[in-house]
Amino acid sequence: YPEEGKNMPYVRTLRDRVQKFSLKVVGDIVRDRFAQVENIAKGRVAEGMAPVVAVRELVRKILEEEGVPTGHHAIYYSFAFKAVSKALSHTGPTLVKEIEGLKAMWVTAHGADPAILDKIAKLILGGGS
Repeated sequence: YPEEGKNMPYVRTLRDRVQKFSLKVVGDIVRDRFAQVENIAKGRVAEGMAPVVAVRELVRKILEEEGVPTGHHAIYYSFAFKAVSKALSHTGPTLVKEIEGLKAMWVTAHGADPAILDKIAKLILGGGS
């Protein structure tokens, strides 16, 4: 809150924000900059997406083998992708505990089958499907 007798700070309006964006984002500059890094960017996207696609297909195989209705697949995919994000930051006992915590949350909050989550967790932790 402002001190007694002082005005509130200036609050930027939508118009202010659009004007600033228009000045900062000049099409030619953005195109030139992207052209300079396009090959690097595309390589990084391909490299980053490969594990996501691989995990999705391996999880799909588990779900199909377990007979999980397609309307429930999203619950398990979201668990797998969250577990993968943890695996990109943690290893060893810390990763195991993180995934155990996720499993407890998915069982409680989403009604996921713990046996299926165990198979997905084993996949993420390096134990195969």
